[in-house]
Amino acid sequence: MRKLLIFVGVMLLLLASFLFIPKTTTNYDMTIYLPDDSGTKQGLEIIKDEFNEESSIQILVMAITSTDLIFLMNSIESVSLVKNVIWLDDYVDLSLVPIEFIDSQTLAPFYQDGDALFTIIFATDAYDTDLETSINSIKDILSDYEIHLRGDVLANIQARTVAKGEVTKIMYLIIPIILIILLLASHAWIEPILVLITLGVAVLFNIFTNGLLPNVSFITRTMALALQLALSIDYALFMIHRFYEERKTNTAHDAAMLSRKHAFKSITASALTTIAGFTALFFMKYQIGFDIGLVLSKGIIFSYLSTMIILPTLLVWFDPLIQKTKHGMLIPSFKKFFKLQYKIRYLLFFILVTSIGLGAYFQTHTTYIYGSSTVGGSVSTLSTDQALIRERFGYNNQLVILFPNETVNQEVQLSASLLANTDITNVQALVTSVDPNIPREFLPVELVDQFVGTNYSRIIITTSLYQENAALYSFVDDLNDIISSEYDEFYIVGNASALTDIRTSILDQNLLITLLTIISVGVIVGIIFKSFTIPILLVGIIQGAVWINLSILYFMHTEVIYIGYLVVMSIQLGATIDYAVLLTNRYLDERKLLPKKEAMLEAYSKSSISILISGTILTIAGFVEGLFSDIDSVTDIGLLLGKGAMISSLMIFIFLPTALVLLDKIIVKQPKKTKNVVKMT
Repeated sequence: MRKLLIFVGVMLLLLASFLFIPKTTTNYDMTIYLPDDSGTKQGLEIIKDEFNEESSIQILVMAITSTDLIFLMNSIESVSLVKNVIWLDDYVDLSLVPIEFIDSQTLAPFYQDGDALFTIIFATDAYDTDLETSINSIKDILSDYEIHLRGDVLANIQARTVAKGEVTKIMYLIIPIILIILLLASHAWIEPILVLITLGVAVLFNIFTNGLLPNVSFITRTMALALQLALSIDYALFMIHRFYEERKTNTAHDAAMLSRKHAFKSITASALTTIAGFTALFFMKYQIGFDIGLVLSKGIIFSYLSTMIILPTLLVWFDPLIQKTKHGMLIPSFKKFFKLQYKIRYLLFFILVTSIGLGAYFQTHTTYIYGSSTVGGSVSTLSTDQALIRERFGYNNQLVILFPNETVNQEVQLSASLLANTDITNVQALVTSVDPNIPREFLPVELVDQFVGTNYSRIIITTSLYQENAALYSFVDDLNDIISSEYDEFYIVGNASALTDIRTSILDQNLLITLLTIISVGVIVGIIFKSFTIPILLVGIIQGAVWINLSILYFMHTEVIYIGYLVVMSIQLGATIDYAVLLTNRYLDERKLLPKKEAMLEAYSKSSISILISGTILTIAGFVEGLFSDIDSVTDIGLLLGKGAMISSLMIFIFLPTALVLLDKIIVKQPKKTKNVVKMT
């Protein structure tokens, strides 16, 4: 009856959670995660309030005359959401000056060898989903010509298209691999199905309850489900392996209850350390960390509850089938491997300490980037188009400078200073569009409104710098110096300024986030074992694995997105320490009755398969995300996590057993010796 109530209760909760699916919103705008005090975010609010939201794309039309292009642009101006179309004819009266007589410096940004590049301004922000319909209408108008497009709007459309299929694609790849691994590690053929049912329910709860959140970033949405499955699969394995041990001497019902009781410490510790690893992400000013941490923490909680409540019930229900489908272990025992480790334990301990030290040193030389293009794949149409336009017409990296409405002379001085900067290729301002001596009340209203708002004015600049590197950051610093010479209050809005804000925000919190992660996990481990030395050892080994992971990037001359490093550090430290906790807990249990060598031999043989399987699954999940995702950020995080999980697992598998044995005297609480007292009479 109790088992039936659990089943009905779970189904009702799933049904209730299912109702939240329509309320789930996926966010593609990474600027909303910027700190509220960042100049970019404040500037975006000013643009929204004073100039109305805008976005743009550029289209390169091949082999077209100026007459035909102007005719087509007139048609494009009637398309929904199109505010303006900008080309050469906005700067030169082509009815008076034939195009062949225009000087090359004026002509080159718009027309080269019969190919024309023009800009379309939309009356909405770059994340408006209706823009896709407008762009398709524009493509229809230009259907007789070969065209190439670039712009953030197009990147956002592609991100939505890619993200919609990412979760399904990655789960289709990961689940069969997990099934095969679970089968190899199983004691019964039905076992992998029970694991997937248990964790599948938890994954569904996590998906459905995302509707309770304001939104979920597309990066989080793409990663979360596969990572939840990989991060929490060891909970189910711990429970099932305990069930088999208890089942030898108990009924199915009693074995399930005892396995829950005896596995409670390890599973709870695993869940708490994983969530503790994510805790630091909640404190990031750049709030994509909060988004990722919240969804993954929620998933871990559901996986924990599902393992503790649903799995024991399934084990009782399916016990007859478990007994019928039992088979011998397909993975051999690792007792011989530990005996070899024990023989060279001093050498292994030296290698452990040396590798952690080298990792700590070389990880400081790793190069980080702080932004990432939305979608990857150098062979995508968008990437190809961008490369072609860039090769012909250069970069189009625009920034908007906002400043209070003060004096025209200040604008003139600022514009002159900006034009003098060699990294700036174009300056659009009211004072560069018309004679600044003309009173503004005599100028066309639509022209003034483009540059002057109620409280702020704006200048739009284009820079030749595009890639994220030291030169771009130096340029933003120079830009701040130039503007501050004229204005005390100003804001810079654009990709370059957003990257700078993200970088500043992250670097300011780097030490805090790292320490919070280490301390949070260390405190949980310390409470579990009621020890001060055990958390130092376990956290030290896993943090060493993190450093080694980063050091490999240095030797491979590979840059890594910094948010990816923070997420992977949290996952690698918070999740893979579970394997160390399992082995240590087993060792301490066995040590109560056996000498240290024999105790570790038993602990290693009982926990090595769980560690190997859990580590392999997390490694594969990371590599699948990294190798098959078309989203750059997810690719970076996946590859880094895959390597990190593999390194952590190997360090626990190879080095931790000998470290525990060698440090036995300071780890294992020795019983107090009682002195014989001779009573004098």
